[in-house]
Amino acid sequence: MPQWDYRVVHINVENNTPPEPPDPQAASQRLGGTLSPEFIAREFPGQYGGGAEKGGAKHPAEQLQLFLQQLGKEGWELTTTSQVGPLLMFFFKRPLRPAPKLLASPTESKPAASEEHPPEAD
Repeated sequence: MPQWDYRVVHINVENNTPPEPPDPQAASQRLGGTLSPEFIAREFPGQYGGGAEKGGAKHPAEQLQLFLQQLGKEGWELTTTSQVGPLLMFFFKRPLRPAPKLLASPTESKPAASEEHPPEAD
């Protein structure tokens, strides 16, 4: 009998306003100024690096499509969707992969003390 690995992803669909491009200043404020806007823009260029001006900001449907394609490449199959309050739930499954075999621990492959340091000649 096949065994399955499951994954559940949710998306909040309650907000009816169109999304705004990511703003490092707003992100910094949400974090109480812990991270500067410059740091956020530099460390997360794909999200805050001025992608909107360069045509990098994607419509939410395109973002979802890219995410679903990535999951498909990882072997996940979308089996169903269901709305639970403001959340749209996506249910995925894939055949359960066998656990990887454990490698020998470093102590097992380490040579004995007598082999590491041969006795010095007098």
